[in-house]
Amino acid sequence: MDLNIVWFGLLGVLFIAYVALDGFDLGVGVVLPFFRSDEERRIALNAVGPVWDGNEVWLLTAGGALFAAFPHVYAGVFSGLYSALVLLLGALIFRAVSLEVRGKCAGALWRKTWDTLFSASSALIALLLGVAVGNLVTGMRVDAAGNIDAGPFGLLHLLEPIPLFSGVLAVVLFALHGALFLRMKTNDGLVRFKLELLLPKLFAATAVFYIALTMTVLFDRVQPGAWNYERFPALGAVPVLSMLALISVGVFLRCRAFRLAFAGTTATIALLVLTVGVGMFPNLVPAVGNGGNALTIYDSASEKTLTAMLVIACIGVPLVAFYHVLVYRTFRGKAQADDEA
Repeated sequence: MDLNIVWFGLLGVLFIAYVALDGFDLGVGVVLPFFRSDEERRIALNAVGPVWDGNEVWLLTAGGALFAAFPHVYAGVFSGLYSALVLLLGALIFRAVSLEVRGKCAGALWRKTWDTLFSASSALIALLLGVAVGNLVTGMRVDAAGNIDAGPFGLLHLLEPIPLFSGVLAVVLFALHGALFLRMKTNDGLVRFKLELLLPKLFAATAVFYIALTMTVLFDRVQPGAWNYERFPALGAVPVLSMLALISVGVFLRCRAFRLAFAGTTATIALLVLTVGVGMFPNLVPAVGNGGNALTIYDSASEKTLTAMLVIACIGVPLVAFYHVLVYRTFRGKAQADDEA
């Protein structure tokens, strides 16, 4: 058994779990400005209040796994992308603080300020995650020593077409994902009415940027010969499945099958991550050019470390999964705005 491949797959599972679960939390933050009254916003925040911090555990787990399993790659990423990661960390902190303290004071200005910070932080996190994926698709500038050039100010190559489209797609897709989650979690008639008006627009925006990103990737011929889809055309089934998953969301929305539509956005997000992972394997940080400086799963991992970490993962990951099942089952009811909720 090749433990490097096992850990590549496990990292993929952890990142998929994070973007699929925390994705709807981020999406709730993105759509929060569409709710004007404090009661509507309290319903939206109460819907994610019991689960958002647990969802972020998957990001911490993935980061810890990357550090332990592939320390050379971790060092290159966290040193080369330092500015971008500090900005991401700041957004994560402001988002968490906003949820915790906005209800500590009854003042309208106090709550509106923290709601604005929560929404802005959520949108920024989604944008940065999408841009990071776009940079993986185009390939990073990596020198022979494994150092990464993250562009001006170390904030990734934001204004290049693929990272830009990828970033905006992440924002609107997470917004759609979050709006569907809210639609399932509330009985409030006005909130449901606003969400049902918003959902078709979010789906249309998601479809537009999905198509724009796909066409840009195809016509730019990203890293010719460096991606597995050119050598193994059968792998093209993965991005095709992501497209079909997104199409199913539109069908389910027309049928008002909101739970199935939410399952569709979950599948779309997971398949998009899988599309990138399958395409760039065995690279963890693809490099532009001939790809000779790419950071791969074989760069720095030791078999003893991977074996020990696999034992820990086999114990820890099921515990985290069990915790999630318990929390979601405990708070499976509808979100309300009363004090007890």
